Amino acid sequence: MTMVDGERPPQQLAQYSGFLLNWVAARSRLRFATALAEIDLHPREFAALNIVAAKPGLTQHELAAAAEIDASTLVATLDALEQHGLAERRVMPQDRRKRAIHLTPAGEAALRRGRALAKRLGDELFGTLSADERRQFELLLRKLAGVG
Repeated sequence: MTMVDGERPPQQLAQYSGFLLNWVAARSRLRFATALAEIDLHPREFAALNIVAAKPGLTQHELAAAAEIDASTLVATLDALEQHGLAERRVMPQDRRKRAIHLTPAGEAALRRGRALAKRLGDELFGTLSADERRQFELLLRKLAGVG
């Protein structure tokens, strides 16, 4: 996926790593969002499903912090997930004002489909890199992001 529809970045800007990173990321984001839409998911919903799968029963506040989604957007995201039967908010017995978020079986299935799609698109995006180059690139990205 280094090129979309034969598109390449402007040669005059190809010397700037920040520009190139943004150029590739923008096209990757668009392809990922388009592919997710085909399975009725939004990238925010995919993110929420992943986080809830890793931490079942977390609160809306914890999910908003983990996903870096503002509270109003999170409510809309959770409403959409619930409408599609992918997640549910349950009253927490220890504090009835809070809701614990859990995936439904349909949510787990949607997450599996989304992850398979993400892997396929990642393989396409990084297809021009060798396995060693891809590992090194991912290591460097995590380092730049402060998570590796």
